[in-house]
Amino acid sequence: MDVDLETLAWHAMGNGGLHLRTVKVLLEYGQLETVIRAAVERGEWVCAREAVRELCAAGEFGRAEGVMAPFVAIGWRPAVWETARILVRAGRVEDALALVPGAGDAEPRSAEDCRSLAELLAEAGRVDEAIDLLVPRLDEDGTAYCLERVTEGRGRDERVLDLLPPVATSSRARVLERAGRVEEAARTLRDAIVVRDTVMVGTVEALAGLCLRHGRMEELRELATGRHAAYAVQDYARALGERGRSGEAEALLRELIAEAEPYAQRYRWYLLELLCQQGRFGDAEEVARPTYGHEGHGLLESLVHVLVEAGRADLAMRHVEELDAAGVLDEESDWVLVNRVWLLGEAGRYEDALAYAATLPPQEQPYTNLTVSGVLERLGRVDEAVELLRTTEGASAWEPVEVLARHGRGAEGLAGMPSLAEEREERSRRYGW
Repeated sequence: MDVDLETLAWHAMGNGGLHLRTVKVLLEYGQLETVIRAAVERGEWVCAREAVRELCAAGEFGRAEGVMAPFVAIGWRPAVWETARILVRAGRVEDALALVPGAGDAEPRSAEDCRSLAELLAEAGRVDEAIDLLVPRLDEDGTAYCLERVTEGRGRDERVLDLLPPVATSSRARVLERAGRVEEAARTLRDAIVVRDTVMVGTVEALAGLCLRHGRMEELRELATGRHAAYAVQDYARALGERGRSGEAEALLRELIAEAEPYAQRYRWYLLELLCQQGRFGDAEEVARPTYGHEGHGLLESLVHVLVEAGRADLAMRHVEELDAAGVLDEESDWVLVNRVWLLGEAGRYEDALAYAATLPPQEQPYTNLTVSGVLERLGRVDEAVELLRTTEGASAWEPVEVLARHGRGAEGLAGMPSLAEEREERSRRYGW
């Protein structure tokens, strides 16, 4: 493996190399060996992590350790921790603890090491040791959440509640809920919705989620119709729909839209989603239509995506064509211009998609080539799709690999990729990073 620590750190932050999505495609199509080879030979860290997960699930701990070995050899600390987790899963707990930094010290060297060691101890079944390790550092960011996580399902909820600091509201509420103390969990969240005159959106959403999980419809209704309705009404509308009360949800959303105009796009989006779930696509179009032309707030794109997800790309395409014929698309033209190829492809109109793409100005084509590649692939023209991606300026090196992976040719795709060092040098030359 020919990669230095600096380049590996650059890659691990998502700047280059194989994308996680591509690695998952390789695994989905049975190309684990290609993923392992990319890890060991090229230094692809994402590949190494995913390969280890697969190998451990199959009980192949020795092979998993071998995947990590080249990374450990060059001093990559995440690989040391990953190897320790492999050893724990293999039942070699003492070997794992001997390997990691800080395990034999009175206190780990950093908060990050402390949390990693606690997770390792918990996975090894030594939960009380993990708790004791975290307690002195509960005032540090992330430690309370780590305590919550490593003790889940371990029968330590009451002890954790005694230890969590009052400011760890979210963790306290989740532990109370899993301990069966739902009313206390709800009260904890309610009391923390406003902090120093600031509405904590995440807390409102957490309370709405709790109400959903426990069928607390009256409380959810109050939340969705009160001061913080914008952050809870979607959950309430969905809950009503699931209970056969879509009419109530629709009435509420239409009322909120009327009250919030002209800034009602959020509520219009919720109503649009609800109507599409009922198959009322024409009504959904009417809800979206008043927003067309509102820069940054138009719902045409949202409507198109919902229709495509509902399997009605034909309706979405027809709607766009009608708007185009009526001259309504001027304010939406940027989005339509680069996404029309995609939409034609989703509607199964592959030749129309290619014909339209050929009419685009040259400066727009790099933005649509990825979509054109997908159309070519659907037509069985795989090599053309790959060549287009490899010759498109600015395209990611992993995109051709993903196409080939879907056709059992992942190793071929990998052979066509630049090394991490070459990719980093090119990025630096082109973008300065």
